[in-house]
Amino acid sequence: MTKLLASFVALAIFAVVARAQPAVSLLIDNGYASTGSINLAPILQNVSTKKGQAFHFGSTYDTYDADQAWFTTTFQTFYKHVVSENGCKWDATEPTQGVSDLTECLATQSFATSNGNTFRGHNTFWHEQTPTWLPGSFTASQLTGTIIPQHVQQEIQGLGSSVTSWDVVNEVVGDGVSNGMTPLQCVQNKGDWPTVTADGSGQPLVTDLSFIYAAFNTAFTYAGASTRLAVNDYNTGGQDAKTACVISLIQNIQENTNIPYDRLAIGFQSHLMASAGNFYTKQELATTFSTLAALGVNAMITEMDIEINSDNNANLRYQAAIWGDYIDACLYASNCNEFINWDPRDDLSWRGTAAAATLFDSNGNPKPAAYEVAARLQNYAAGNAEPCSTSSGTSVCTITGTGTTTTGTTTTTGTTTTIGTTTTTSSTGGSTGCVSAEYVQCGGIGWTGCTACASGTTCQVLNAYYSQCLT
Repeated sequence: MTKLLASFVALAIFAVVARAQPAVSLLIDNGYASTGSINLAPILQNVSTKKGQAFHFGSTYDTYDADQAWFTTTFQTFYKHVVSENGCKWDATEPTQGVSDLTECLATQSFATSNGNTFRGHNTFWHEQTPTWLPGSFTASQLTGTIIPQHVQQEIQGLGSSVTSWDVVNEVVGDGVSNGMTPLQCVQNKGDWPTVTADGSGQPLVTDLSFIYAAFNTAFTYAGASTRLAVNDYNTGGQDAKTACVISLIQNIQENTNIPYDRLAIGFQSHLMASAGNFYTKQELATTFSTLAALGVNAMITEMDIEINSDNNANLRYQAAIWGDYIDACLYASNCNEFINWDPRDDLSWRGTAAAATLFDSNGNPKPAAYEVAARLQNYAAGNAEPCSTSSGTSVCTITGTGTTTTGTTTTTGTTTTIGTTTTTSSTGGSTGCVSAEYVQCGGIGWTGCTACASGTTCQVLNAYYSQCLT
């Protein structure tokens, strides 16, 4: 996605509905930090250790973005994984046929490296944001035999083997698909170049999936040995026809390229809206991720944002509950290890500032969703069981201050790591009479929460604004 294409995606499934949001229960209501700065770097390391493999959490960046000081700080302490929003797309990387220009893409990768971050590639093939010489009047054989392979090779080879994953093809499945369609029918339903000509006549061009096979075969040849190769699409993640199409497409790609399943991935863009029915539930995501895990395919959240119809407290809390459920679905899935938040702050969002769709406000301050995401990461790293589906509302899911999660009429203990009640405020601004669990904030400028740490841990200063209970 890009700010330039805000009108492109209809988001047919997801539409804002102005209605009262349900009351939700959050981890940040129960001892986890809800104010102050956030340092995710050590927490993400602990998440990776718990998962037994690297977990990548980050956002988009382009070198022309303003407020570089904020970006540098935020990508050192909060976002630790980088994707170029626009600099690695075809119009930027091959403006003249056969001439590779990776300047912007490499600059974004360099920004990631200089801040100790990892980098993922987006994307090598998309029917939008193409250079002026495309679509042109090329034949199907020219596209699949020369143009696509040459471009994919130039880009993937040029960025090197350290790229964690590539969106090899982006948004190739149609919105009008139905259950039972073949992978080819799913792609033809898109009705875009190169399955049809770009002159508006709708004449068939590439009449099979050879353009996708060409992109994946080339990507596999030139990517690093552990780089995952993804089909990336929006309005996917649940038990619906479009998600089924994307899954059948990845199976078809494997059958026709012989790329091992564990090198393949599906990127679930996750451009959402904070209203009931306009996002997938945690249970739906878990089912889909489990289906992919059975195949050996990786699942990724690649372009997460959540639009709200106003930034009042109820909407911000509901946004936090949804974001928390999505990152939980990824954390507790064995095959989900990349989570990208699309655009790092509200004033840079492709959906517009008023949509308030990111984790940070327009002044660069963390919103409730940012704190809730941090809490979910801490909760997972501590080895706690998965919280219930907070976006379902308190009638279904309530997280209490005793480490208990209530789902409907069933109560389970130890589901979340929470902290006892706050009783008094110390002279340093922190609360006494409560104890912070491992990985939870315990101090820093402006901190008003617990300052004592659980047995076996001590409150360690990470920076002036953030101290954390660590062993």
